[in-house]
Amino acid sequence: MTRPPTRLPALPATPDPPEPLIVEGSSPNAEQQRLTAFFAEAESKQVEFLDEAGKRIIELTTLLLGVLFTVVAFGDTYPPPYLTGHPVAKLISLVVLGCYVVAMLLGLRTVNPRDYKLYRHNLDGMRAELDRILENKKFSLFWAGVTFWLGSGFLALLISVIILAA
Repeated sequence: MTRPPTRLPALPATPDPPEPLIVEGSSPNAEQQRLTAFFAEAESKQVEFLDEAGKRIIELTTLLLGVLFTVVAFGDTYPPPYLTGHPVAKLISLVVLGCYVVAMLLGLRTVNPRDYKLYRHNLDGMRAELDRILENKKFSLFWAGVTFWLGSGFLALLISVIILAA
């Protein structure tokens, strides 16, 4: 004996989605055109900007490493008397040195040329590769900036500790 097929309960009818609102377009005014042009230019020059910022980080860390070495080696004898009896000043000097070296290396990583995929006829691939380039440069530059500012803060702290200990 065969059983008649059981019917599944009917699903409630889903309402149709509302019609989207269609708005008539208008030509952009002069201010909107300038704004569009500004962002188009900013996007096209973003790689150059990040490279220049990376070079600037390298220059500044080199300069401030010179300041650190001047502070550490200042005087007739090495180590100078204001560092000899102050382990805190020695520790801060090492932290500053580490921060500036890391900032310089990250700045170099920002401007370092790499091998990238070359898409001659694939615009989506080109966009993805450009996004990868920008993400890489932004990451390096962000952390270079963070370590640079940390090093600068610790350098100011080192100079303060030396002045207060004198």
